[in-house]
Amino acid sequence: MIPRIATAGASFRGAFDYYCHDKGARTKTRVAWTQTLNLLTDCAEKAWKVMAYTAKSADQLKEATGQRRTGRKLEKPVFSYSLSWHPEQKPSRKEMLEAANQSLAALGLGDHETMIAAHRDEPQPHVHVIVNRVHPLTGVAAKISHSKRKLSDWARGYEHEHGKVYCLRREENARKRQQGKTTRHADPVIVGAWEKSSDAQGFMAILETEGYTLAQGRKRLVVVDTYGKAHNPVRCLPGVRAGEFKERMDGLEREILPTVEEITARRGMGHKADERWRSNYEAKAAEALGAQRSEHRDEREKLRGRHNRKIAKEATDLSNFYKLDETQAHIAHLRLKLASPGLWQKFAFKVFRADRMLAERIGTLERNKVDAEWRIGEVIGKLEKERDRDLQQLEQRQAGELEQLTLRLAKWKPKERSLRREWSRTVGRCVTTRDHGNDGLSLGR
Repeated sequence: MIPRIATAGASFRGAFDYYCHDKGARTKTRVAWTQTLNLLTDCAEKAWKVMAYTAKSADQLKEATGQRRTGRKLEKPVFSYSLSWHPEQKPSRKEMLEAANQSLAALGLGDHETMIAAHRDEPQPHVHVIVNRVHPLTGVAAKISHSKRKLSDWARGYEHEHGKVYCLRREENARKRQQGKTTRHADPVIVGAWEKSSDAQGFMAILETEGYTLAQGRKRLVVVDTYGKAHNPVRCLPGVRAGEFKERMDGLEREILPTVEEITARRGMGHKADERWRSNYEAKAAEALGAQRSEHRDEREKLRGRHNRKIAKEATDLSNFYKLDETQAHIAHLRLKLASPGLWQKFAFKVFRADRMLAERIGTLERNKVDAEWRIGEVIGKLEKERDRDLQQLEQRQAGELEQLTLRLAKWKPKERSLRREWSRTVGRCVTTRDHGNDGLSLGR
C-alpha cells in the first residue's frame, strides 16, 4: 500500500474534471467507478457542487454553530490523496472503499464530504480520495498537519494486517523513528551505488546496471530512475554532504552526460511526459478558470442583490408616502356603501343625489391611485434600468478579465507536437538511426 498526497487545490470543479475524466479529455475510460461519502448524492457530477457550496458557506456554518470566525480564510479547501496497491494485489471495490474509509479515519476526516474515484489506467490498482476540508456541519477547516506521517503509519499497519509487507523502506524508516533517529527518503539503488563505488565512473557504472542514469540537471547533477524521474543524489544519501559528492564527481566530464530530457526521449517516454504535461495543464487551467467564473458569479449576485434591496425599499417608501393601501381600503369602503346603501343613505341618494357625489369621489380616488402607481413605476423603472446597466458593465468587465486569463493560460498551453521534437530543437538535431529506441530517433548534439 502506497499513499501519496497531492498538492492542495482551491477548485472542486478542477478536481472533479481531473480525477473523474481521462487526462486532458471529457471521456471517462480510465475511471472504473466513483463513490461519495457524507453527501446526500451518489452522483459525482453533483457532489463537487455540494462540496464547493459547503466550502463557500463556511462562515455561515460557523455562525450557526457558534464557532469562532477569526483566523485566516481557507484558500485551498480541496485535499486529495491516492492509495495504490501492489500490481499483484487485486482488491475488490468493497476492499478499496474500506481502505479509503480507514485512511480518512486515520487523518481525522471521517466526517467530511468525500469523493472517491478508482482508476484502471495503471498496472497497480489505485483510488483517488478527494476531501472537503470544511466540515459540513460546523464549517471549521480540518487540520492536515503531519498527514504524510499519519498515512504512512496507517499504510504500514494495513500491510501488517493483510499479512504481507511490500514497502520495505517504510519498515526501515519506522524502526529508525522508534530508535529516535530522523528519516528521509533514500533511494536504495542510489545508496547502494554510492557505497559500492569510490569514484564517479564506478558510481555511474553501478547505476546503469540498475537502469539508472547520471545526467545533467538545471543546476546540478541528477540521477534519472527507470521511470524517468530525476532525483537529487545528495538528498538520497544519508550523511553525505554536497561538497563530498561534488568532490567525488570532480573528475567527470559533465559535458558528455545526457540531459534529463534526452534520457526520457531516448527511452521512448516523450509521449508519456507530453501527456502528463498536457493533463497537468488542463487540470490547472480548468481550476483557474473555474475559480475565476465562481468569483465573477458571486460578484454579479452581490451587485444584483444590492440593487434589488434598494428597489424594494424605494417601492415600500413610495407606497407609504402615497398611502396606496389606505386609498385602496377607502375605495373598497365607498364601493360597499354605494352597492349596499342603508335607509338614510337611500333617502340621501334620492333627495340630494348623494350617490352621484359618492361615485365622483370613488373616481377621484381611483385616478389618484393610478397616478401614484404610475409615478412609483417610473421611479422603479429608472432604478431597474440602473441595475441592468451596472450588471451589463460588470459582465463586460468580467468578460475582459476572463479573456485576459484565457490568453495568459494559452501562453503556457503545451504544443500539439511531441515533446521529443521540442527537446531535439533545444539540445541538438534529430538524427535517424536504427539502433536507438523503437521509433528510430535519437538526440544528437
